[in-house]
Amino acid sequence: MRGIFYPHSVAVIGVSNSPDNMGRGIVFNLTEFGYQGIIYEVGPKGGVFAGRRIYKSVLDIPDHVDLAVILTPARTIPGILEECGQKGIRRAVVESSGFREFGEEGKKIEEEIIRVASRWGIRFVGPNCIGVINMETGLCTPFPPLRRIVRPGDISMISQSGGVGMSVLNLMANEGLGLNKFVSAGNMLNVQTEELLEYFIEDPGTKYILLYLEGIQDGKRLMEVARKSSKPIIAFKANIGHFGKSIASSHSASLSSNDRVVDAAFRQCGIIRVNDATTLGNDLKILRLPPMRGNNLAIISRSGGHAVIAADACEMSGFSLAPFPKEFLEEIEKHFRASVIKLTNPLDLGDLFDLEIYLKIIDRTLAQKEVDGIVFLHTFNATFEGPRSRELFQKVMELSQKYDKPVAIYVSTEDQEVNYLKRNFNYPIFTQVVETIRALGINRRHYAESQRLRQPAEIPYFPVDKERVKPFLEKASKEKRDLLIHEAAEILGIYGVPMVRGVAVPDEKGAVQAAKQLGFPVAMKVISREISHKSDVGGVQLNLRSEAGFTDAYQDMIRRIRQEYTEAKIEGVLIQSMVTGGRELIVGGRQDDQFGPVVLVGLGGIFVEIFGEVSVRVAPLSHREAMEMIDELRGAAILKGARGLKPSDMQAVVEVLLRISQLLSDFPEIREMDLNPLRVFSVREGCMALDVRMILEKE
Repeated sequence: MRGIFYPHSVAVIGVSNSPDNMGRGIVFNLTEFGYQGIIYEVGPKGGVFAGRRIYKSVLDIPDHVDLAVILTPARTIPGILEECGQKGIRRAVVESSGFREFGEEGKKIEEEIIRVASRWGIRFVGPNCIGVINMETGLCTPFPPLRRIVRPGDISMISQSGGVGMSVLNLMANEGLGLNKFVSAGNMLNVQTEELLEYFIEDPGTKYILLYLEGIQDGKRLMEVARKSSKPIIAFKANIGHFGKSIASSHSASLSSNDRVVDAAFRQCGIIRVNDATTLGNDLKILRLPPMRGNNLAIISRSGGHAVIAADACEMSGFSLAPFPKEFLEEIEKHFRASVIKLTNPLDLGDLFDLEIYLKIIDRTLAQKEVDGIVFLHTFNATFEGPRSRELFQKVMELSQKYDKPVAIYVSTEDQEVNYLKRNFNYPIFTQVVETIRALGINRRHYAESQRLRQPAEIPYFPVDKERVKPFLEKASKEKRDLLIHEAAEILGIYGVPMVRGVAVPDEKGAVQAAKQLGFPVAMKVISREISHKSDVGGVQLNLRSEAGFTDAYQDMIRRIRQEYTEAKIEGVLIQSMVTGGRELIVGGRQDDQFGPVVLVGLGGIFVEIFGEVSVRVAPLSHREAMEMIDELRGAAILKGARGLKPSDMQAVVEVLLRISQLLSDFPEIREMDLNPLRVFSVREGCMALDVRMILEKE
């Protein structure tokens, strides 16, 4: 990757004397940003531009070239890369569009590009991208003419959209945030997002990493790389719905991941996810502060109303208001002109006008052991208090570093003054109270997650005879069907997942014998490769309490299914013991196209059906992750024994999640599965699956 960001010489291919030639924009940007290397211009018509000769081919350039930046019609790219290979150029940025996002013809050109690049060992960014920027060297290859509005800094960005990338650079300029490197990844035919991320993690000039993602190609690799990072990684993942997906398919030729899986994966590997530009800017700012190591906030405000809003926001964000010692409050009260404000946390300093006293109060507050961070809300008139407020902010920043605690500064003043503060202070300045608190929550969460990732949890492994599973999968695959319920139940048994006792039989006589053997009451479920959702077709009969009732139910069920589903082959029925008591969960998983096996758990009944209340993680799971899945369910208190109820056997559920995680990891050909319901009993009484469904990958 270094050869892409630190070339000593660049050939811009696609330059001409035409006024509307876009290659000229690349040359302009290299000059405008002060590129320190040698610039060569290449175009088939030759000529001169900006005082430089335009070579007709890279082969005509007399010297070695480190990087080729190509902006020519798609059909010309394979031939140009061939010439680059002959010239000894091993790094390229292909900004041209017109590839797979435009159909089959473009896809064939991509395949030829891959072959040529592979033959010559060329690594390239793109195609269909806007280029790369390195503020350290002045390398700037986007084709739209740019100005140096964003200052040099320590934030590097990988964007799967050139347009969004340019918008974020404008946001950074407006917020006073500095850029180190930028890359528009495009179609990622060669250099992948994961490789770029790995490079930025090791890059000395990069301290913070920003990702704009429309699609994820290798989710497992992304997680693996992100887990190694000591630097904050912030991701804006778009393309989360059907409308966004249809646009993204033509825009960046990307595929959408299930958004819940993306959320889970990012959380597991420490990536901070944002969903809008305001949040993005605030998060980039707040992570520059010292870490919020605890939950106790102090609010210091010049306005009582702002203090109330901040207190509400603290409660909504899960913060606590730090208690202040009586002596501390009495010391502050001495500076007030009159005892008209009752001092507490939030501290309303509306009766104080000496900003030096503000500084002393902030100093004393940070010194309190119970205080983990401060929100300082400062309203002022820039005409009268601008210089003194700027001096105050500078000293507050120094105190934040001294005590290694975050002080988030909110200001309410004239726009011109706000813009000055953002552009001239290398410190976050906020202009919305609620967003200030929410951003501190990101700071707190990032610190907690980074501490967790430093202590990786062990992935448990259960001894399992996997060879016993293979015949079931091979037989079903050969017959081009999914697993039947009794086959899936056998696999659960092999993996140690408890399931209610059942007997599979082919006919009515066998069914009656099985029911007698198990003992009434029993449940009866149809076995048919054509019927996946048994309940939907009347293929489940519950609480059958006598032989006569059982026989009637069997005959009625078979008759109705044969009448309504004439093509369905009924291979028998599964007779199971009836199970009562406990609480219902749904446990399952599937193979995600980007992240591989994922596991889910949710409360049964309306919680999952109406509210979609489930928790998801990417497998394999640790014990801690499985426990977190249950804890984050909104109805977890029910399982823990709320309002005098007996607590459920949470550890038994955790073990089921871990065993399902191992099963899906061991056998990716199991495309989907669910245990619905999983009946959970009281502590130390375990749990039991009452039904199971496994869908196999189709060839």
